[in-house]
Amino acid sequence: MTDAGHFTYQTRFEPDDSASALLDGYARLYGTVERSLFAAYQAKTPINDCKRLFLRRFGITARQFNAVRIGLDGKIAAIKARWPELIAEAQLRLSALRKRIAILAKKRPGSLELHQKQRRHGVLVHRLTALQADQDSGAVRLCFGSRKLFHAQHHREVNGYDSHAQWKADWQARRRSQFFVLGSADETAGCQGCQAVLQDDGTFTLQLRLPDALAGLGKYVVIPGIRFSYGHAAVLQALQLSRRVSSTTKEGRQIVKRTGSALSYRFIHDERGWRVMVSVVVPPVSAMTHRALGAIGVDVNADHLAISEVDRSGNWIGSRRIALCTYGKTTDQSKALIGDAAVNIVAQAKAAGKPVVIERLDFQRKKAALTKDDARNARYARMLTSFACNTVASSIRSAAFRAGVE
Repeated sequence: MTDAGHFTYQTRFEPDDSASALLDGYARLYGTVERSLFAAYQAKTPINDCKRLFLRRFGITARQFNAVRIGLDGKIAAIKARWPELIAEAQLRLSALRKRIAILAKKRPGSLELHQKQRRHGVLVHRLTALQADQDSGAVRLCFGSRKLFHAQHHREVNGYDSHAQWKADWQARRRSQFFVLGSADETAGCQGCQAVLQDDGTFTLQLRLPDALAGLGKYVVIPGIRFSYGHAAVLQALQLSRRVSSTTKEGRQIVKRTGSALSYRFIHDERGWRVMVSVVVPPVSAMTHRALGAIGVDVNADHLAISEVDRSGNWIGSRRIALCTYGKTTDQSKALIGDAAVNIVAQAKAAGKPVVIERLDFQRKKAALTKDDARNARYARMLTSFACNTVASSIRSAAFRAGVE
């Protein structure tokens, strides 16, 4: 048996003007609470004190506060997890740059290129020192709305803004563009704050509970006609697991409680409108492959995947390649190509009864070690940037999980 997996599916929907206004209000309040909680974290305010204060101050429920807290804690954990990688990348860049500076100092002393490399060296030293200081102190720097968009105000014309007010409108919209609704297995339909109800036509109707601060506009937002192009059956299966069961406490008292599968929702407002993402726990699947039979190996290359099959003794049986060039493709086009390749590989593994083996690549370290001193390195860096290796690996893992392939 494989372990249970967490999968997230998304779809777009078109709310009416009234529902859209309520969703915007929810997202605006969520963003305010999230930033305020981060400020409280920086002030070292105990989390229990934050919870008592925020429930009254912002008019939210305890469950809604927990959703904000868990989402924020995830962002902070991600930043801390990246510190060692960022420090290692900065050290690699410094090492490569120092070698280049040493060469220029001998061959072209006093040149403009040497001057620029020395300035770049100072910038990297400062960045590395700051990263190491943050890691040692545990200080987290989080820019809500993205750092890239924040810095766009300093170069408005280049970034397509006619005025600071125009940039600020985009900046504020980005900071209040989404909200998270936390689910739990012991709640009706796997989520207290947003419940999906199956309709006769096979679609879902979402009933989203609004924060108390917005209760004057209504207690719920009803969103009909939700259908997921991918994962609709998995969401339905998770909903059907929710049921009430009888049990006995340690004291011998009979109680009735809810059990099932948690469903968590994230609502996002982007340039194309609203979309909803739902995360579900998919039950484990019986493995249909065995390592004793051999393996299907996948080698990741810039424009293709090389697939080789070996028997139980490691002897080569055959190889083939799948063209996979993602450079110049949109995100959706790249995902479609990678998804098709993953399904193709898993089908071969399932038919052969063999697990899939894929190498672990660290393209960030390779990119960090490159310099831009010649066209070859520039082309190589572009190749590393364009190829979504992590997406390939995760797509193969997802397809393998669903097919019962190790």
